[in-house]
Amino acid sequence: MFIKLSLLLDNYNKLINKKSNFNKNADDTMQLETSAGIVIYNSGRYLLLNYGRSRITENRYGLTKGRIEGKETVIQAALREAFEETGIEDISVLEEFQHKITYYFSRGSHKIKKTVIYLIGISSTSEVKISKEHIGFLWCTYEEALKTLTFENTRKVIRAAERYLRENELAKEPSEGN
Repeated sequence: MFIKLSLLLDNYNKLINKKSNFNKNADDTMQLETSAGIVIYNSGRYLLLNYGRSRITENRYGLTKGRIEGKETVIQAALREAFEETGIEDISVLEEFQHKITYYFSRGSHKIKKTVIYLIGISSTSEVKISKEHIGFLWCTYEEALKTLTFENTRKVIRAAERYLRENELAKEPSEGN
């Protein structure tokens, strides 16, 4: 059920990880990106990262995620990004869970279609060392996470993760002070 960082298989994600993770459509108007992320879960709480100001809000909250690089698998990319963005190494990935979201945005004059594959990672580490791309973090209960997350797509990821954890009897009640 759990897979440790040291047990990663290079060919886990043959379906997603093709020759390039950043391609252009045939009409050359939309660029495609594939990223991987982890819903980090610790004792009944979810880790949310504050990305700072956006066009929409003063504090944009989300989950760890980043582009899949080279021949990385989804799990490898997600664990690398989680470590780079949070400093957390102690993550056990629930390999049966994957939740995919897609959204569109512009980078300069380029239109981007981004697909993010999220996994659930269980960690016993609550100490977070955020990267320079973030301005803060929160450990939130399920209900707090739903209220805090900026985008509905990300709330759907948390709902799916919570449902999976409950169905598999892995959900915990948050303890005080955590």
